[in-house]
Amino acid sequence: MPAIHRWYTKAAIRFARDAREWGILPRRAWAIALLPLGVALAAAATVLHPPLFIWLLDEDSLIEWLQFLALLAAGIFLPLVAFALLKTGHKAMALLYGVVAAGVWFLAGEEISWGQRIFGWQTPEAMEAINRQGETTVHNIGGVQELVPAAMLLASLYGACAPLIWNAARARWKHLGSAHLLVPPLCLVPAFGLAAAYRLFRLLVWPSPDYGISEYGEVMEFSLYLGLALFCWLNLRRLLVTRPAARSPRHRLTATA
Repeated sequence: MPAIHRWYTKAAIRFARDAREWGILPRRAWAIALLPLGVALAAAATVLHPPLFIWLLDEDSLIEWLQFLALLAAGIFLPLVAFALLKTGHKAMALLYGVVAAGVWFLAGEEISWGQRIFGWQTPEAMEAINRQGETTVHNIGGVQELVPAAMLLASLYGACAPLIWNAARARWKHLGSAHLLVPPLCLVPAFGLAAAYRLFRLLVWPSPDYGISEYGEVMEFSLYLGLALFCWLNLRRLLVTRPAARSPRHRLTATA
């Protein structure tokens, strides 16, 4: 028990310090950390009422629209971060954020089938022949569809592990003043960690799950997209808050670390 208590105390101190450096109030940091866990548990509880579970995770229903809104938010924040970085002379980092922004906008379009079900237009015959859902989407094409889980696993593992590694070894990497642009805060580890745990479960334990387990993956996708949107927002806020006090392009980044 004493060892567990010491570990918990050290983890709580690191969590609080990390939140403080990001300008997040402790209660808000805990709320951010617990939000995806609450959503995941609430969604899992609807299994007890199958019609609600099916409605929640169905196409164009609540979870899928939450996914789209999270991606839309990230798609707005990312270019703003890129623009702020470009103004400070950090062209390489701005380019990276611009590339990620383009990818996020593509994902957002894919999530709603580029508006096909909203506006009711037909799938071109050539696309319908190779798309497993008969829609105008790329991620449901054979060959591409198999790559999507791997990409999500890598993204969620990075989001979950990078903050833990950074906080464990930060004393050696003090010179990396712009680390916050690449490493999420600790309060976002649960959001990315849930998505990573689900993908690892599907890969290692249950590669061919039943309907319920498969559809529950929509909740995990939302958790991943929510983590991304919050990470982008926190970085944008951090850049905007510190920019007026900065004296030089280099100082603008190091001042926020």
